[in-house]
Amino acid sequence: MQDWKKVFSSQQLALASMVMGILNENDIPAKSMNKKDSSYVFLGEVEVYVPANLYETSIQLINTIELSSTSN
Repeated sequence: MQDWKKVFSSQQLALASMVMGILNENDIPAKSMNKKDSSYVFLGEVEVYVPANLYETSIQLINTIELSSTSN
C-alpha cells in the first residue's frame, strides 16, 4: 500500500472496523490489514491505513472518537 499511512491499530477487529466506518463516512478512504495470527487469534493486530495526504485529517478525526482503553 504505497502512499498509505497507518492511522490506527487494535487487537479488536470490531474496533478497527468502527474506525474505518467513521473515516469512510467522512469521505476518507480507509483500508485495513489484518495481522492477526490465524492459529492464535489473540496474537496480532488489525491496522487501519489512509492515503498519506489525508493522514493529518484522519488523526484529528480519530482523536475526537471516544475509544475504549484497550485500543492502541
